[in-house]
Amino acid sequence: MADSNEIIVFTTLSDRDLAEIQLSEMLQAGIIISGTIFPEVTLMYQWEGKIAMDNENKIMIKARSDQYSKIEEFIMKNHPYLAPEIIRLDVSFGSENYKKFIKTKIEKAG
Repeated sequence: MADSNEIIVFTTLSDRDLAEIQLSEMLQAGIIISGTIFPEVTLMYQWEGKIAMDNENKIMIKARSDQYSKIEEFIMKNHPYLAPEIIRLDVSFGSENYKKFIKTKIEKAG
């Protein structure tokens, strides 16, 4: 279990431009520390009894845990899917140097 207030949130969007816009808006609102877009990942799932495949952009968001409800609200309000993927992981951001860097970013955000 994480010993900090750091989280990673995963979601997906099929539109790369929309992913960039939404990450920019969350950054400007100060609710996330950073976001990474993994382009063209393939999602496989069952739909109506058949195996389906779609290309999407996987989005990884780094944030403070106390911002999660705002992040979820933003995604639900702005996402084109009826039920968007939102996965929250409580984490510790790893190496001491990186933790210090992120701690400074978190303090500035808030």
